[in-house]
Amino acid sequence: MTSDRARPAWRLCVLFGAGVVGFVVWFGGVIPTRNCGGPLSPGVSPLLAFQLARTAADIEAVFGQAGDSCRDAMVAAMDRANVVDLLGFILTYGAFLACFFLALLRAGTGGAVRVGFAAVGAALAFDVLETATQLYISGALPGGTASLALLTIGSRGKFLALAGVGWCAGAAMIGRGRLVGRIAGVACRIGGLLVLAGLVYAPARAGLSAGNALVWVVMLLYAAAAGLRR
Repeated sequence: MTSDRARPAWRLCVLFGAGVVGFVVWFGGVIPTRNCGGPLSPGVSPLLAFQLARTAADIEAVFGQAGDSCRDAMVAAMDRANVVDLLGFILTYGAFLACFFLALLRAGTGGAVRVGFAAVGAALAFDVLETATQLYISGALPGGTASLALLTIGSRGKFLALAGVGWCAGAAMIGRGRLVGRIAGVACRIGGLLVLAGLVYAPARAGLSAGNALVWVVMLLYAAAAGLRR
């Protein structure tokens, strides 16, 4: 049974989740599918390659050398995506995740939920750092040592925090009981593991996007079901 106190938060979670889906579809139409200066690993977009860049050579693999014909178009696409990310997407997915944990808290679930709130806050802070740094680098290609260090801190911190979100959401779902909830919780924990694997092991980079997608889809479906349950 869904608590009356939790139901509005579940429904807000679904609303913001729909917004997240809309942003993801928009990003898919804006971000190029190929780098300017080098091949992409399977499951890695140019934006993700930019986020994971650690050296000037990594940046040039995304944007190409000065004078390359596609550089200006790539800079424009990345700037457009990052401005929308900074002004809209971060706030929307942050509200989606926060409403999910708020609903769980109002339903009487504690422990992992409180850690989940902290992970959401950390993810948002690191994402703002990452995105702002990307906007700086794209205006001063290929960026200096300091900006690349900030990008590393922002992107690694964000993905690590999002892996924690998946684990906390999974633990909370499992703790609430019900077979479907336990299955959803296990799926979220698997998604968190995929994110962690993609972060620490280069051949598994696709796990960063796939793991987060799995966690967020499961959370959205769980919230929709909880919001409808009597």
